[in-house]
Amino acid sequence: MWDSQQISGFQRLLLDWYARRRRKLPWRSRPEPYRIWVSEIMLQQTQVQTVLPYYERFMERFPDIQTLAKSTEEEVLALWAGLGYYSRARNLLRAARKIVKENGGNFPDAFAEILELPGVGRYTAGAISSIAFNQPYPVVDGNVKRVVSRLHGIRHTVPESFYWKQAEAWVPEGSASNFNQAVMELGALVCTASAPLCLLCPVHSLCEARRLGIQDTIPPARAARPAESISFVMLALEREGRILLVRQRGGSFIPGKWGLPTNEIRNHASPAQAASELAQSIASFRFPLAEKRVVRHSITHRKIFIYVFYG
Repeated sequence: MWDSQQISGFQRLLLDWYARRRRKLPWRSRPEPYRIWVSEIMLQQTQVQTVLPYYERFMERFPDIQTLAKSTEEEVLALWAGLGYYSRARNLLRAARKIVKENGGNFPDAFAEILELPGVGRYTAGAISSIAFNQPYPVVDGNVKRVVSRLHGIRHTVPESFYWKQAEAWVPEGSASNFNQAVMELGALVCTASAPLCLLCPVHSLCEARRLGIQDTIPPARAARPAESISFVMLALEREGRILLVRQRGGSFIPGKWGLPTNEIRNHASPAQAASELAQSIASFRFPLAEKRVVRHSITHRKIFIYVFYG
């Protein structure tokens, strides 16, 4: 691993590059805690380019914590529609209300308090603490892991704690905000998962993987995670030209949203049995149901089967 002199040289090279090459992003132009927090929640498992239009609309409608805290879940979910992982939106609303109730609407500046907010883990708390408050907390995401692995030429799988230890050693006092963003920017734009742009890398002279010519094989590929199959039943119930819509419950795939009655099929029930039980539970519906189609969809590591019944 590097000594203090090598770390200082790395910090200087990376910060100089970031000052010249960083992307113009809306949360960077006004790095206020609330704006950084919203951006970090949206960026969880979502690419920057996908987030940008949602972020702009969200900030226009909810410019501060107080406005967000006073809103309804329906309003928040409506603006979130299409971004996915809707629990993030619910956690934002819960956290905003917690901040208003317990902290007078002032975003907490202590790492431990930020970590207690709904939807915030170690990475997000570190990102907010460092970017918004310039506190020397490390961040470790996929980009940071890749940069660490290549710079040190790590060819094998190492514990998560290793990356956190390295990231912590790198963070400079007084420049944590720019430095953490620079490391993540480097991984996103230059030290990419495939075809890394080593000739454009500001720290290529320090990179052990490049020296050995193994940058394309680091980090090692992880074994593919087997897909999990989940089945739902969905009802399209029509009467006099009108379709029944309900607020989705916890057993659906988008809880809290309005839509066709939906529930997960559990306990090895047949689709027909699950459809009948769901129909009776929502409106004592006892008319015949007919299965019309099966919708198949895949997201992340899940295969989703939706059995649609008409009645």
